Amino acid sequence: MKFFYSLFLSLLTYSAYSQAPSIQWQNTIGGTSQDLLMTSDNTSDGGVILAGGSSSGISGDKTQNAIGGYDFWIVKLDAAGAIQWQKRYGGLADDMANSIQQTLEGGYIVAGYSGSGIGGDKTEALIGEYDFWVIKLDSAGNLLWQNTIGGIKNDQ
Repeated sequence: MKFFYSLFLSLLTYSAYSQAPSIQWQNTIGGTSQDLLMTSDNTSDGGVILAGGSSSGISGDKTQNAIGGYDFWIVKLDAAGAIQWQKRYGGLADDMANSIQQTLEGGYIVAGYSGSGIGGDKTEALIGEYDFWVIKLDSAGNLLWQNTIGGIKNDQ
């Protein structure tokens, strides 16, 4: 019995010291329609870059109207979680960002899929049902180049 009592106290003590860390900051970001966070990455300045898709128009935190159903939505946060900038990129159909990474020179590479042909921000034709869509952004989120990659079927 003494063993079980000692084990119980040890577990209770361990539990008290292994609490979850406190929240440093939090932020709810979005517009009045559907906004989907698909990925994020820490940035060299201590902030965070977020990427996903949005069908919201200008509303809430969203400062640009949607072009198609969903558009890539990229949001840069500072170290305190405040929005530094945001950009929407898309064509006339659904486009969804699934991956983002800061590049060595401080810009961003964004990869996802697109069901859009030429129109809106999309300058290359749709090859299949959905294609990979890769865009390169500078450190302020301005579009530098884009590439549509795929076959005649669904490439996501």
